[in-house]
Amino acid sequence: MTSEASRAGDGSGEIRFSDPDLAFLRHARFGELPARVRPAELVELVETDPRRDWPDTGPSREQAETHWGGG
Repeated sequence: MTSEASRAGDGSGEIRFSDPDLAFLRHARFGELPARVRPAELVELVETDPRRDWPDTGPSREQAETHWGGG
């Protein structure tokens, strides 16, 4: 890997790598990519919960009285 890597001649100390060296470094850092997902392997999702049009306003007055009343 270091045989093809060279230092820039402008005195900046920057190291330049060849394409194969960069490919190796990417592989070393990130590993193998997962297999590509084909369009035929995708599944369409269908929501099963009904849509909630109204926000949850909390417990009803009767539920709150039962909870705070202890009985």
